[in-house]
Amino acid sequence: MILRIKSILINLGFCDQDCECLAQNIYTTYTAPERGYHNIKHISNMLHNLDEFLMRSKCAQKIKNINEFAFAILMHDYVHGTENDVDDSIKQANEYLHKISLQYDCRYIEQLIKATDYETCIETVFDQQLIQDLDLQTLGAIDTEYDRYAHLIRLEYKQCSDAVFYKERIKILNIFLSREYIFNTEYFRNKYERVARTNIARELLSISK
Repeated sequence: MILRIKSILINLGFCDQDCECLAQNIYTTYTAPERGYHNIKHISNMLHNLDEFLMRSKCAQKIKNINEFAFAILMHDYVHGTENDVDDSIKQANEYLHKISLQYDCRYIEQLIKATDYETCIETVFDQQLIQDLDLQTLGAIDTEYDRYAHLIRLEYKQCSDAVFYKERIKILNIFLSREYIFNTEYFRNKYERVARTNIARELLSISK
């Protein structure tokens, strides 16, 4: 996975020396023991699903800048578990980007990272729709993978009591179900929408008892 991280950074314009250091920092951050679900496997899965999308979807050419898009995936959960983790991840991304002299679209990357906030409702910007779908893909996984995901999420918030955690978890899951579509793009709707709704309803039933 660290080779994939390096490849993304090189394509973005980082020099070899900065690339080596930054890739290690990103990898170390996402492999920290306190990371339950939002870890290096989650990033790897998002990149894998992006690769599949690029190969299979006719909409792949709509992505404005694939190098910056991939970097946003790397950085979107860089800071996790803080009150302002999305904004903090954006700040860290900007700090890293300042190291390269080439032009990059800071606003574009910022909006992509913000789009991974589950409460963000995206209507028309395709790149933001896609990164949110990539981030939420696990909702449409087979039941055993989904159950593993739900378990890992609970581990990430083990400092919370069951009462506090499940109250917030029920709220989040109901937000997903209240949407006309959980997934923004036709590609992800066709692959995951039905299963995602089944998974969420099943989890809600189990934690609402």
